[in-house]
Amino acid sequence: MAVLLLAAALVGAAPGSTRIPEALERTAEALESGKKAVTVVATVTEPLALGEGNVPLGIKRVIDAKNRHGSHLVVVQRAQDSGRGGAVLMLLADALAIVPDDAKVSTLPPDILEYARTRSLCGGRSLCQLLNEPRDRPGTIEASQLRSDLRIPADEKSALSNAGADSATAPLHKLTFPLPDPAGGSGIGPSEILLTLLAAGAALFALAVLRTRYRAALVGPAPPPLRPPSGPLMVPAPAEPPAAARLVPEGPVRPATVRTRLHPQGYVELDGWLYRASWADPHLAPPDPGEVVDVAGQRPGDLLAFAPRSLDGAGGASGGPVG
Repeated sequence: MAVLLLAAALVGAAPGSTRIPEALERTAEALESGKKAVTVVATVTEPLALGEGNVPLGIKRVIDAKNRHGSHLVVVQRAQDSGRGGAVLMLLADALAIVPDDAKVSTLPPDILEYARTRSLCGGRSLCQLLNEPRDRPGTIEASQLRSDLRIPADEKSALSNAGADSATAPLHKLTFPLPDPAGGSGIGPSEILLTLLAAGAALFALAVLRTRYRAALVGPAPPPLRPPSGPLMVPAPAEPPAAARLVPEGPVRPATVRTRLHPQGYVELDGWLYRASWADPHLAPPDPGEVVDVAGQRPGDLLAFAPRSLDGAGGASGGPVG
């Protein structure tokens, strides 16, 4: 039974956005990663918060992925508090959620619960009634109250059995939420990045204006145009472009199998686990799923994927250089 580990942080709650929260997107990718039904076990080790993103759209994405091959989602809460993200995963688990009696489960806003009811995620409304957020005040409920929903299994073994995970026809995939911050908790978000890019663009524009003015002052008036030659104009033949060379990574590398297309980021399988990777050869076409690449980098964090060493003299990762 293949076991794959995938880690992510849950974001997303803006209904007007077309962006899907990252953890819901990764959950959907794990559910539809194979060509047949799988059982995905999502373990919540820390409270998950809902940030920017469209939660109903993410819920629909996960449901569609489950229905594609008849896959199952099992949620195991290890954190003392699920957070709103953990509660959303619990709804998507369809009665295959394991929560200790001494833990807490975060309530959810009415709009999310109303959408969950339209997608038949409430189990006769009892689960959504328990998770209903009173007067838009974020709160929690004792996990022991969930025992009133008779669909909630007693332990992980029971949940896996209900999902059919003990069958060879349903491989087991594991996810862990959330992913540790690869930047070391620097707290740099999209707003800070946008402001930095705007400041850098303004500085480059000012530099270009100054260089143009000083160049005009130093060069002086333009010289008179040259007279055209009387004979035929000889145009040299264009040189053939050099063949694309494989970008050689620094440090040790390991072979990995591409599972989702790297454009430029996707997922590769390494030692039976899924990792997020970025394609590092911009002059070569990214490889297709199933192809082998060399990966380098330190965990946790994104890996860099390179064309394999066998590419030297072979012509490309998936058909050669980018045209």
